[in-house]
Amino acid sequence: MLVLAAFACNHATKKPDKKTVKKAQKVKPKEYKEVNYTESQLIAFFDSVGKLPAEPLANKAAYYADSVFKTFTKPTNRQLSMADFKSLKQAIAAKRINISAAKRIFGEFTVDSNCNLNGLFDSVKRGYVYLQAYHFIRNKNKFDEFAVGVGDRGHCPGAMIYYFRGNKIIAKQDGYSRFESEPEYFTNVDGENIVYRQYQFAEGSGVGWFNYFFYKYDGDKLIPVLNELANGNAQGSWIGRVIWLDATVKRTNPLTIKMVYYNQFVDKDKIEFGPNIINDSTMVSYRWDEKSKTLIGQYEKSKISKAQILSYYLEDNDLLFINVFNRPLKAALNNKENRPLILSYLRNVKVDQDTVNK
Repeated sequence: MLVLAAFACNHATKKPDKKTVKKAQKVKPKEYKEVNYTESQLIAFFDSVGKLPAEPLANKAAYYADSVFKTFTKPTNRQLSMADFKSLKQAIAAKRINISAAKRIFGEFTVDSNCNLNGLFDSVKRGYVYLQAYHFIRNKNKFDEFAVGVGDRGHCPGAMIYYFRGNKIIAKQDGYSRFESEPEYFTNVDGENIVYRQYQFAEGSGVGWFNYFFYKYDGDKLIPVLNELANGNAQGSWIGRVIWLDATVKRTNPLTIKMVYYNQFVDKDKIEFGPNIINDSTMVSYRWDEKSKTLIGQYEKSKISKAQILSYYLEDNDLLFINVFNRPLKAALNNKENRPLILSYLRNVKVDQDTVNK
């Protein structure tokens, strides 16, 4: 379950320039009872979590987002006739398509007329629907590998993006995006294109969770090759931890992502913010692995590990956070300003764990 409620607004949620937005689920805030653990009990709990193996904790944190990533792109096998392919090219130039033609070309069509205030069809031209092309090649007149967004993506949850290789639809994705995001691409070392978008897991006042989803053209398939955090942001969760990680694609040959991140804590009233106990940035590069057909992060060459990145997910991952950042947390416990905030945080985590274990 996502822990999303009761966030204090210390840092405005950053909206990445390009992202795919889905409706965030509202989650009922957790409630916990005050338990008067002694300081020695809390330190013992802290030390015991630090000794746990990190991999099972990391796998648990990664499971949900990875599951979405692997199923977000739906394989499709739809060959267009030359006449329909010509009609599609003409529609791309016009940036709209007749509803009957759209249904004939794309098959099942879920976009309805209630996607904005004026009605989807009336907002373009009665009987037509929005259409936008994304070319994965410099020559936009060459329809080799490209995608087509169908529907008013800024208003309509039924909008879709269809991926083409020539006149064949090979995959489709939910295309809804309140911020008009566009799929981007780069050419992999094997000469095939990799496309990527941002997927929104949650967004609100002082909270955000977006991941980069990378998929690669592989014959007549679009396969998942990398799922990486784009933004993890919780400004004062119910449990007292403040997190921020923002990732930006800096280069594509090799793929290199810059990550800026920090952690701090707040008091029980979510008003007073303590000093940053972690405040850093790093570059992470990724290499193509032909055997697994994935992009593999070279975390050992950066300042942050994959498990540490996962601790910035908006998941119940506090044990992972304590485990992978045990050393800086231990140092911060010696700070008079941080110590009471961290002990309060540890108390909340222990209460939660004791409740789960009952």
